[in-house]
Amino acid sequence: MSLPLQPWLVDLLVSAGILVASYALARLVSFAIGKFLERATRRTETDLDDRLLAAAKRPITYLLFLFGAWWAIARLETPTPLAARLETGLYIVGILIMALALMRAWGLLLAWYVHSHQVAEGLAAEFGPLVSKLGKIFIFLLAAIAVLNRLGINAASLVVSLGVGSLAVGLAAQDTLANMFAGFTLLLDRPFRVGDGIRLASGEMGDVQEIGMRATRIKTGDDTILVVPNSVLVKERVVNLSRPNRNLTARVEVGVAYGTDLAFAKKVLAEAVLSSPYVETERAPLPLVTRFGEFAIQLAVVFWAKDYSQLGLAVSTAYEEIDRRFRANGIAIPYPTRTLIHEGAPPATEVAAE
Repeated sequence: MSLPLQPWLVDLLVSAGILVASYALARLVSFAIGKFLERATRRTETDLDDRLLAAAKRPITYLLFLFGAWWAIARLETPTPLAARLETGLYIVGILIMALALMRAWGLLLAWYVHSHQVAEGLAAEFGPLVSKLGKIFIFLLAAIAVLNRLGINAASLVVSLGVGSLAVGLAAQDTLANMFAGFTLLLDRPFRVGDGIRLASGEMGDVQEIGMRATRIKTGDDTILVVPNSVLVKERVVNLSRPNRNLTARVEVGVAYGTDLAFAKKVLAEAVLSSPYVETERAPLPLVTRFGEFAIQLAVVFWAKDYSQLGLAVSTAYEEIDRRFRANGIAIPYPTRTLIHEGAPPATEVAAE
């Protein structure tokens, strides 16, 4: 005749079974996630979801096992202080696992954004570590607050103290922080990239050499480096001369004598402009009659320089070729002339007879 099992022994065996079952379930879920990753890799174009699932595979396994351990402990008739300590320990371990998983996911998201949006290497090297650390610090603070609340420590006073300290630091470094946040704006909005030519609201032009944490460095046409704070670039108007391409519109004006064949003169203008090696030949120039002047008919031709840095050369060679072709085709560029009539003066015939 078998002896009946003691109730505490039955509870212990059931809890042990729950612990083993939770471990087996965790391993099964881990295996299922692995199989799902193999199929998902073939269907999706981006590997971000695959990498996130791979990063979450182990934390999910651990969390399922912790849940099973908590359930097993909760069933046992353990002393209340000991049970509370065990549950608190499992809670803290679970929070740490989730925090580590979120930090890893944040790093993967940041790396994916830099790669998919083709962020410049210099910009990524400058801001990447800072953004990564700020995100991880934020996740750590959330986890710390959750743990402190579980331990019965009021985290509100700590948050207030940190807020006051942050306010003091922010007021002391207001300009620096403004430039840093402006740098983040340039990182996200990307109005220009390293190597692009830009024109500032002040009229200064140059190629972007570096987008730093505090300022952007621009190489001007006279081979000097212009250092502009990032906050200025965010607030004021900036013209990107390299987007969508580096072509820049140019305009040349010239006057021809009255009586000139305007259609022929416009044709000569277009041909003269296209002969310049600095002018974009794939876009047809646009010759125009702009106005009738006092002594000449004013013509203009609009064309596109191949590169904004060669605008001066394009305009200069265009003027030279226009002058040469006008001379060759007999198109006169008149000098300013004026006819003066004096009141009371004798007619020209009387002056000639004398």
